[in-house]
Amino acid sequence: MPPIHPLKSGLRVLAATSALVVFAGSAYAVDGNAVAARLKAVYAEQGGTIEYGSVETNGSTVILKDTKVSTTGIKESFNAGDVTLNDVSDVSGGGFKIGSLTMPDIDFSPEREPDNKISVDGISLEGITLPAEGATEPLAKILQYEKAEVKHLNVNAKGKDVFTADNVTATISPLTQTSPVAFTTNVESFKADLSDIEDPKTKDALKALGYETISGKIDINGTWNVSDGRLNFEKMDFVADNAGTLGLKFDISGYTLDFIKGLQEATKNMEGKPDDAQSMAMLGLMQQLSFTGASIRFDDASVTYKALDYVAKQQGAKRGDLINQAKAILPMAAAQLGNAEFAQSLGAAVNTYLDNPKTIEIKAAPAKPVPFAIIAAGGMADPKSLIKTLGVTVTASQ
Repeated sequence: MPPIHPLKSGLRVLAATSALVVFAGSAYAVDGNAVAARLKAVYAEQGGTIEYGSVETNGSTVILKDTKVSTTGIKESFNAGDVTLNDVSDVSGGGFKIGSLTMPDIDFSPEREPDNKISVDGISLEGITLPAEGATEPLAKILQYEKAEVKHLNVNAKGKDVFTADNVTATISPLTQTSPVAFTTNVESFKADLSDIEDPKTKDALKALGYETISGKIDINGTWNVSDGRLNFEKMDFVADNAGTLGLKFDISGYTLDFIKGLQEATKNMEGKPDDAQSMAMLGLMQQLSFTGASIRFDDASVTYKALDYVAKQQGAKRGDLINQAKAILPMAAAQLGNAEFAQSLGAAVNTYLDNPKTIEIKAAPAKPVPFAIIAAGGMADPKSLIKTLGVTVTASQ
């Protein structure tokens, strides 16, 4: 499922949501053990594990005591404490509805990296539906939810905070096989400390440009059609304050439930295998997908001229000299692509951008979806042909 989240060594949120049937009555007592067992089984379908010491039930509230959680691709589990399920009720036809799931704040240190720590505060899920045991419909094996939230995330390396994020949220519209599912992922604010980067040249450049610390936000939204696997990331904006915005769009088909299952199984089977074997497994999966379109856009907010001034200073030149050099060299480099029309548009776009940095965008828009198998074959046989195959264009300040 599209948003795959948000902690490398912690919770990974995989899934979508389905329509909910509201059941009122806080005095109604659910079978807490059955709810806990169903949650454990459905989460296992996503490739993770949930283990708990005991189950406590109080009316429509179920508490999983002394819970430990792991996720796909991570052998280690972390202590999640007492996980509370609120407003739990039976769903007509079997299964359960959970109004919200909350757990205590987490401090997690990877087993092989004791000096590093991930802290996660304010974890919650809302609008969870657990399909009935034994259900055979395709959506029954997906953990379905409406909203996931983390109030604060902190990554600490050797006593230093290297990354923080606040108010991370993911929402998913009801999961159906008849209409596209809409999803969003937002990070209200983040801060990354890059001052300890090991490469000396990169470190010096970041310091000179004033980007030893970067802050910003992330906004993502899109749709997913369950029936044909059409996955369209309509917006993926990564905003860096006082630098610029990197905007990505990506549209593919074939991202079906069967593909997701295959991806989960491949992830499990990759553990301990050589990199070549892992690459071949992933390449085999990618053959099921088709490419519909994509774009990369950069909106400048001062970083371009800062970078040019830095490089010019290193060469003992001026910014204008560097721009003129680039304009002279680019046409010769573009000619090597063997596509005169594209080379001309590339040169014009880059010249426009260098003269007045606003936006520059590379877009791929083929006339019809292109199977990834054809893209892979073309990339190996004649990489230059991909410009025409994928309908690649470059524009600036538009």
